[in-house]
Amino acid sequence: MKPYLAVVLDSFHATAHSRILWVTVVLISVILLAIYPLSLNKVPADQSGAGLQLSYAGRDFGPAIQLPVATSDEVRGIALAWFMDHVVDLIVGFFGIFTALVVSCGVIPETYQTGSVELLLSKPLSRPLLFLAKFFGGCVFVSVNICYLILGLYFIIGLRWGLWDIRILVAIPVFIFYFMLLFSVSAIVGLFSRRAILSLFVALLFWGMCILIGNTKLAMEKLLPIDGKEDRISLIADSEDPNGLDKISGYGEDDRFWLSVYNYVILPIYTVLPKPLELDDTVQYFLDRRPGRGIAAPWSPVISSGLFLIVILGICCTKSLWAEY
Repeated sequence: MKPYLAVVLDSFHATAHSRILWVTVVLISVILLAIYPLSLNKVPADQSGAGLQLSYAGRDFGPAIQLPVATSDEVRGIALAWFMDHVVDLIVGFFGIFTALVVSCGVIPETYQTGSVELLLSKPLSRPLLFLAKFFGGCVFVSVNICYLILGLYFIIGLRWGLWDIRILVAIPVFIFYFMLLFSVSAIVGLFSRRAILSLFVALLFWGMCILIGNTKLAMEKLLPIDGKEDRISLIADSEDPNGLDKISGYGEDDRFWLSVYNYVILPIYTVLPKPLELDDTVQYFLDRRPGRGIAAPWSPVISSGLFLIVILGICCTKSLWAEY
C-alpha cells in the first residue's frame, strides 16, 4: 500500500511544486474575502410569509425576496439553498471545476510518457493500481481546494448570517464527485493519446455535451406531450388517422417526429451520460426541506453518474494492464 500512497502524494507534490496550489489558494482567499461582506437577512413582510434582504457591505442590494414561509427553520433552509444554487454553483461548479481540469489535465499524459512510465513500472507496482493512484492523486489537489473553499463559506455564513448549519458541508463530496466524473474523461483520453491539451479539450467538450443534453431533455419535456406512464410513440403510431392526427390527443406529424427524437435519441443519451447538473438536486435535497420542494429522486444522478465513472475507470485499468510500454 505504501508505494501507491507514495504515487498519490507524488502527484500532489508535483502540482504544489509548480506553484499552482498556492495560486489557487490565493484566488480562493480573495473570493472568500470578496464574499464576506455579503449578508442575507430576514426582514418583515406581509402576513402570508417572510422576506430575505440581500446586502453587501451594509448596503441593500435590490428588493427583498418575498417568501411564502414564516418559520426561521424554513427561512434558513431557503437561504442556504439559494446561496448554494447561485453563489457556490457559480464559483465551484463552473470556475472551480474549469480551473481544476486545466491544472490536472497533464497528470495522466505525463505519467505515461516514454521514460516516465518505464521508471514507475520498474517498481513492484500493479499497472491498474498505478493508474488509479495517479487518478486519485490528481483528485487530491482538487479536494484540498474544494474543502478550503466550502469550509471558508461555512464559517462566513455562520459569522455573517448566524447560520451554523453543517448541511452545507455536503457540497464537499458532491463537488469532488462532480470533478471526478469530468477528470475520468480527461484521464481516459490522456491515457490513450498521451496529450494533455487533447485530454483537456475532450473533457470540456464532454462537459458541454452533458449540459446540452440535460437542458434539451428538460426543454422537450416541457414543450412536448410526453406521458411518462406509457409509450407515447406507440400510442400515437397505433391511433393515427388518415389526416395525420392522433385520434386520442390530436397531435400531428411534427409532434410525432420530436417525440421520436426524444424517445430514441435524447433519452438514451441522457441515460448513459453522467448528470453533473442534476447533482445540484442532491445538494438542494439536504438544504431546502420546504413542503412540496422535495426532490423525487435525489440519489438517481449520483447512482447513474457513479456507474459511468466505474465503467470509464474500468476501461482505463484494462488499457493500462495490457498496453505495451
